[in-house]
Amino acid sequence: MTDDAATFALALTRLDGVGRVTGHRLTEHFAGADDLRGHSREQVFLRLKGLPNAEDITRRLFETDQLDDALDEAQAEAEALTERGVQLLSPRSEAWPGRLDALAPAERPLLLWAYGRAEVLDAPSVALLARPPMEEAPFERAQALAGRLTAEDGVPVLGAQSGFDVALAKRAAGEGAPVALVAACGLAELPPRLRPVASQAVRAGGVLLSPFPMTHGPFDHDDNERARVQTALAGTAVFAPAAPDTPEGRALTWATDAGRPAFVLGSDEDAPENTRPVRNPDDFAAVLDSVML
Repeated sequence: MTDDAATFALALTRLDGVGRVTGHRLTEHFAGADDLRGHSREQVFLRLKGLPNAEDITRRLFETDQLDDALDEAQAEAEALTERGVQLLSPRSEAWPGRLDALAPAERPLLLWAYGRAEVLDAPSVALLARPPMEEAPFERAQALAGRLTAEDGVPVLGAQSGFDVALAKRAAGEGAPVALVAACGLAELPPRLRPVASQAVRAGGVLLSPFPMTHGPFDHDDNERARVQTALAGTAVFAPAAPDTPEGRALTWATDAGRPAFVLGSDEDAPENTRPVRNPDDFAAVLDSVML
């Protein structure tokens, strides 16, 4: 069974001029095409007022067959995804991770493609982010912290990107513990080296997620969105020391600006303002307390 709200959101992405912000405006105010058309043209335009091409988009929604054609295509795609075991989620979906709503509309995905149990993100969760190469000490500390988290029925939120992510996901799968993996490309484009661990994670009750359409990418610049979404999905984020101009560094800045609990695997000197260091296992309790409350 397909999700009508998600199908509507997918259809909107097929319309020229409807970007992420416009899509959010429309899906926030209207549950679907029938709901939209149950309102007057003036009411719809009022919801889009101030956005680029608002008048032209409103005209095309009411005066052309573009939305109907897009809905037909989106429905066919949604049904094909369901047959493959992929959930299409929009902000109106029951399984939509509400923590993503902290992202600004221009940064918040309009849709998520999820393979596995998206509901796993309802559990207390910690995002763990690192950019190889990394030193052995923080790597081992991250593995130990992830083990403590899963022992407390928490969920690590990892990238589907690097050897760091693979190592932590494999360890959790070996313990039968779920993780969430966030891809920097469409699910169909996941690099072959990452597919076995993604399958293991799903079999262990976890989920593989992407904010990108199935056949999108991979493109290097999308790693910024992957890191930001990964961070926003979790209640708390833990970072290996990261340069400010890396995806992880930008995600760390977002977390502190958003008031999210943020930790750095290092010394006091490694931890920027508004973050706390994770120097050794004695500091794990502070991380767990921040997300278990």
